[in-house]
Amino acid sequence: MSSRADLSDLESFIAIARAGGFRKAAALRGVSGSALSHAIRGLEARLGVRLFHRTSRSISLTAAGEMLLAELEPHFSGIQTAIDLLDGFRNGPSGRVRITTLRDAAHLLIGPRVPSFRRLYPDIELEIVVDDRFVDMVSEGFDAGIRYGGTVPDGMIASRLTSDLEWVIVGSPAYLEERGRPREPMDLMGHECIRIRTGTDRLYKWELGDGDRTIEVDVPGTMILGDSELSIRMVVEGCGLFYCLKSRVAAELASGALEIVLPEWTSKGPGFHAYYVSHRQVPSALRTFLDHLKGSMPELG
Repeated sequence: MSSRADLSDLESFIAIARAGGFRKAAALRGVSGSALSHAIRGLEARLGVRLFHRTSRSISLTAAGEMLLAELEPHFSGIQTAIDLLDGFRNGPSGRVRITTLRDAAHLLIGPRVPSFRRLYPDIELEIVVDDRFVDMVSEGFDAGIRYGGTVPDGMIASRLTSDLEWVIVGSPAYLEERGRPREPMDLMGHECIRIRTGTDRLYKWELGDGDRTIEVDVPGTMILGDSELSIRMVVEGCGLFYCLKSRVAAELASGALEIVLPEWTSKGPGFHAYYVSHRQVPSALRTFLDHLKGSMPELG
């Protein structure tokens, strides 16, 4: 094969095999699924072998497709590596990075570090999409995601960005004077709690304590909010108790606007982790961005 079109079709073949489907691969490559399907049919016709088993619900590699993928991937990865090495001849790395991230990570980790990243690497185009929902990273065209450790989707490579995080219950002094201060976890059942809906659309049970002394409490509450910033504002206004990262309310705790409830039941949880497709060559722009976020393994909890 000598034409650029053939090389593009081979790259499309690898993208489909990696993504596990035409629709996901098409989203990553910025083309239609029908165009990608047409390209693969043409490639199969030129090669004289079928590369994919196709059904109405799924695709899978044939034996010939598995052999071709195994032979091609190292070479295409080598091409990407060679292109990355060109960074040494530029002023710095370049490229595009598209990230999906939790709101808490955007506020605590990304926001403080992006200004210095932009000064150091002005040729890297950065797109950050803030969304607490679980998204199909591959089909929606993201290079990487950022979530709490332990919630990284299966089949992804996870890379720790921060140390463990501290979770606390907070309330305003006025609310606690009026409603009383809980002395043990089950006292929360008599309080108004601002509840959390997770990225999987389930109401979150508050996880208190560490090690052998751990308890989950399905707290009551008539307010369910999907944003930490709004929840913090509501708890400052005396609307109830809230369970959150201690770092998110550091200023309010320091000023006395909030106080920690049940301090002996604070909990440590896994820090923020980046995740990306396990069999994908990590582009230099993405690697540079993640390394910048890691820094000296920042303490957030």
